[in-house]
Amino acid sequence: MKTLASLLEVIGIEDSMQSESIQIQTISQHSKQCTPNSVFFAFNGLRTDGNLFIQEAINQGAVCIISGQDLSRLPLPSHILWYQVEKPHTAFARMCSALYDRPQDNLGIIGVSGTDGKSTTCDYLYQLLWMNGVKAGLLTTVSMDDGSGKVDSPHRQSTPEPDQLHAFLHRCVQNNVKKVVLECTSHALSNTFDRLAGIEFEAAIVTKVTSEHLEFHHSLEEYTQAKVNLVRSLKDGGLFLTSTDNAKLEAFTTALRPTTHALILGKDIPLRIESLGYQGVVVDVSGQRIQTPLLLPSLATNALLAVFCASHLTGLETKTLLPLIKSLKPVKGRMHLIENSLGLRVIIDFAHTADAYEGIFFFAKRTCEGGDLIAVFGCAGERDTSKRSPMGRIANKYCSTIILTEEDPRREGNQAIFSDLRFLMDNPSCRVWEIESRREAIRKAVSIAQSGDTLLFLGKGHEKTIERMDEKISWDEVEEVREALRLAQEKQP
Repeated sequence: MKTLASLLEVIGIEDSMQSESIQIQTISQHSKQCTPNSVFFAFNGLRTDGNLFIQEAINQGAVCIISGQDLSRLPLPSHILWYQVEKPHTAFARMCSALYDRPQDNLGIIGVSGTDGKSTTCDYLYQLLWMNGVKAGLLTTVSMDDGSGKVDSPHRQSTPEPDQLHAFLHRCVQNNVKKVVLECTSHALSNTFDRLAGIEFEAAIVTKVTSEHLEFHHSLEEYTQAKVNLVRSLKDGGLFLTSTDNAKLEAFTTALRPTTHALILGKDIPLRIESLGYQGVVVDVSGQRIQTPLLLPSLATNALLAVFCASHLTGLETKTLLPLIKSLKPVKGRMHLIENSLGLRVIIDFAHTADAYEGIFFFAKRTCEGGDLIAVFGCAGERDTSKRSPMGRIANKYCSTIILTEEDPRREGNQAIFSDLRFLMDNPSCRVWEIESRREAIRKAVSIAQSGDTLLFLGKGHEKTIERMDEKISWDEVEEVREALRLAQEKQP
């Protein structure tokens, strides 16, 4: 619990006469989550105006309202304090941090960003730290560990809002965590949302930057610059790691301060990656040749970034850490192979960008050994539309059969999404079907597959729900695929 005056001071407001005696228990941007003696941030959101919920917040117990707008014309009760700030999202992040005594100051925080591979790289680094005796925390799209054990992440957002984020970091401090590996999305890093304001990073890893989330960022340059904010937030002496796979490498190195350092795999550290199909990937790096169980070159790059970062954090030589790549456990929903007795190769993956599609479809085609390649996928509704046609074109180039289905259609609906996905499909030898129910699409794909075929189920991976127009349904892609395989097996003579 903090005095309101002390929290206001953090965001540059001095008003001790009125606020010194008020003790704040919670800070929230959701009116329904306000409690007695809470601060409510009324954001002017992308879809809703938080100022419309001020009265509800007050009814719930809020005693202070902070907004980007002038609230002087609102009929607020006399005991309610309100303040207008220029950047309410930044103020929210800094105030949430202060409520929890700036937990980031007692932790070494490693930020991981990029278009694809963020969660995987985070998880690999987390595993490597634990393997070498470092008590590490983790917060990604997939998993969370505040020092009490690794569990599925309860957050739909990869980088949660500051009230949830700093509560997590506070628990990490209480549980004696030393390092925290944090997935940092472009939304969280953007100047608009600025969820990570006030956090300085001990190290920053960027996998690579391609096109994504342009419905929010409007241009690839704006999206890239949001990612670059991660290296701008490095501590003095901090390390930036990426690879020559990152097409936007120059944007990041240009932003580095003289007090920070860069390590670029493929440039500063020569390496060679050789794919052996389902036998894994071999990496030649730093004079060592290591065969790994990782199936894609991109996964090997993720692992190498994690190794060199772990070396920086622990002081251990990379030659000691590199062999540990062979022991890394897979990340849920990433190149997840499903065993079956039907003679099929079945892969579940979270791939949802054109770049990720090229990698996984190239692998599947190269290893299908004459069998057909069947893919089931959709694309998120009310999100970046520019990636849809390239995704469809890539799938159409490699597949014999595509079944378009729901991913998270939301209020946009499936038909508009299917139309975009089909736009650049021009391979006449590829059949394209549309089955809106994802469950039925999965079962159809399994039912038409023959022994030796490869099936790809893309876009959902680890996710626990499907967001439709007016409902959110529970979902488990792995269980749905296993059930489809079981039903197909029962029908066999």
